[in-house]
Amino acid sequence: MNVLDFIDSPDIRNHLSDIDYKFSVPELAFLVYMSRKATLQKKFEAWQEIINTMSDCSMHERLNLEKIPSIHKFLKSYMKLLHKILDWFYEPQNAVYTYEILEEKLRTIFTRKCCTEYEWCESGIFFENFQSAFSGFKRECGKDSFEKVRFSKYYFFNSDEESQRKITLEMNTDLEILSVDVQGILQESDLDIFLTFEGMWFSFPTPFKRGDILLNKEISGQPVVLNDINTWDSGKLIKNGYSVDDSVVKRADSRVEKLAQRGDTSDMNYSAYYVDDDKRNGFYIYSDVFWNYLYLEYYTKPLEGEQKVLLALSNKIRPETENRIDDELFCNASQLIFMEEQCRRQREYLENLYTKDSLIKAGIILKVK
Repeated sequence: MNVLDFIDSPDIRNHLSDIDYKFSVPELAFLVYMSRKATLQKKFEAWQEIINTMSDCSMHERLNLEKIPSIHKFLKSYMKLLHKILDWFYEPQNAVYTYEILEEKLRTIFTRKCCTEYEWCESGIFFENFQSAFSGFKRECGKDSFEKVRFSKYYFFNSDEESQRKITLEMNTDLEILSVDVQGILQESDLDIFLTFEGMWFSFPTPFKRGDILLNKEISGQPVVLNDINTWDSGKLIKNGYSVDDSVVKRADSRVEKLAQRGDTSDMNYSAYYVDDDKRNGFYIYSDVFWNYLYLEYYTKPLEGEQKVLLALSNKIRPETENRIDDELFCNASQLIFMEEQCRRQREYLENLYTKDSLIKAGIILKVK
């Protein structure tokens, strides 16, 4: 088994290969689970190979993870549970089925296509069994372009139930199962097994540094400028341009130590800056915390429009001091880039709203003599 095949980010994959990173058995099992591209069948085969060829080990108890005395035993139980859920999904019961597709859409500002976004679109139609739902999908969407499709089985409520019950299968464009999800149907013991991987946290080396312009395709096609990754300790933060007196640096080592002991997948985050627009007040640079750093990769497309400010921001915060720009230049450059894009949008708006003759009369378009 080549675990690198299960790492969705090509840049993290290449980096771990270049440094010849040695994976522990729990890390191998976890990376197989975290892949959003590998089929469920490929995951089953990889987990079975771990059981057949690799030494068994345990994992200590964490905040959201019970102690695992045997990784091999856990993987067997986990795969058995997923097969059981799959059987439940296909069984005709007191339930209906529906589907939704994930479409890739280009976010457009007037006529300029600025970035890719992904949107789940519901069919709005229910079917009595999976075969009917699958046939309906093939009939309505079989020839359309889509990124993924989800089939969901919704159980009808019983009088003693308090929440919705459903099973969802997510498939790729080849209609191979990628993942299984459940809601409200598992007993507590099975639910603990089902959520086991979510209770894990690992710190994998990445090639990224502060100021890199990156992309997380699990979120959108919008580029961001990396500020830091939740796995960075004080030494890594200082290496990336943080001051030794920064409170973030002072807390970093204890934070990473706590995450190593108690963190889960919800803590595998990174902070980054991005650009967005306010319809009334123009453009702003925002900062936020995003999930999951394992899906980060370098953004390789040209920056256009307001996104060009990310290059200035990158050169303001990057660790290499010889390439940095100062605050004054950054502020002036940002203002200029934003004003140019606002003017471009306003001109485009007016050119679509009025006739050429009207724009000549208004002095927006010069009349050629």
